[in-house]
Amino acid sequence: MDQLRTKWLVLVFATCMPIAHVIMGLANTAKVSSLWQYLLAMVICLGLVVLLCVDMDSGAIPLKSAWLVVAGVVVMELLVTSVLPLGIHPGYAAWQNGAIQMLLVALTFRGRTSLAWLGMGAFAALDMRASLGHGLSLVDGLALVLTPIMWMVIATAVLMVLGRSRNNIAVYSEQSQKAALRLAWEEAHNIYRAQRLVELQEATRPALEAIACSKLTDEQRRELTFLEAGLRDQMRGRTLVTGGVPDAALAARKRGVKVDLLDDRKAPLPGAIAADVSRKLLEVLAQAQAGTVRVRALPVGEVPTVTFLAFDESADQFETYAEISVPHSEPDR
Repeated sequence: MDQLRTKWLVLVFATCMPIAHVIMGLANTAKVSSLWQYLLAMVICLGLVVLLCVDMDSGAIPLKSAWLVVAGVVVMELLVTSVLPLGIHPGYAAWQNGAIQMLLVALTFRGRTSLAWLGMGAFAALDMRASLGHGLSLVDGLALVLTPIMWMVIATAVLMVLGRSRNNIAVYSEQSQKAALRLAWEEAHNIYRAQRLVELQEATRPALEAIACSKLTDEQRRELTFLEAGLRDQMRGRTLVTGGVPDAALAARKRGVKVDLLDDRKAPLPGAIAADVSRKLLEVLAQAQAGTVRVRALPVGEVPTVTFLAFDESADQFETYAEISVPHSEPDR
């Protein structure tokens, strides 16, 4: 929307107004001493109109084109003032004043404010010199340059307001996105908690009712031990309990393996190694027939990232140790 608004401002100031001043100049050709310089300045003006209106969707006008506009307005000023009448106010014969101010305002809206002010400074100096040289009073000379300068001040102020509005919109948009993301995260967290509570209730309620209502058999006690271990894995080893790990851990425990899954990261594993950790964990659990399997995800930033230890105290020759670390190319966070 902001770009479209600026585009329309350029179209108005770079086409309608300069062309209107050219028409007023054509109506006052009788006042000038030479016609060809006068008409050449009009041709240059129309060329600058085309230059300012080319490829407005690309943003700022190219630097080379901006310099051509500045050079063009200087040449226009020199050509027209060289043929204006002496000793009297030129009136609309000095059409270039209005055309130049609009061309420089359009240049400002095309994103070249500094060059537009440079062009305005050159125009003001040349026009004051020409006015005094043609016998005009200081007041008349100032009147011819103050209006263009006021237009440039207004254009610069408008551009600053548009820039500030654009920055405010960007800030408000970013804040809105952050607020929406925070609300979405909170909603997702609440849904996850509600779902986990339902799953926990479904998993533990029958066991609790069985404990409360009857004397448990050894087999029931064994199943409850496995249930408690699985729940402990989900709380104490959250990062490691992915994919088929819960089933593999349960199968290992039923074979008599003590399984300890310890998550000290408190953060998800990096994507580059998450699959490797899961695959290695499943491998270690499948190989263990007795003893202990202890897998630990270390705190963020420590090396290695995950350690695997499997041993059987009754068989000294059986011991497995492995490490997985985050690659240097991917930050551990």
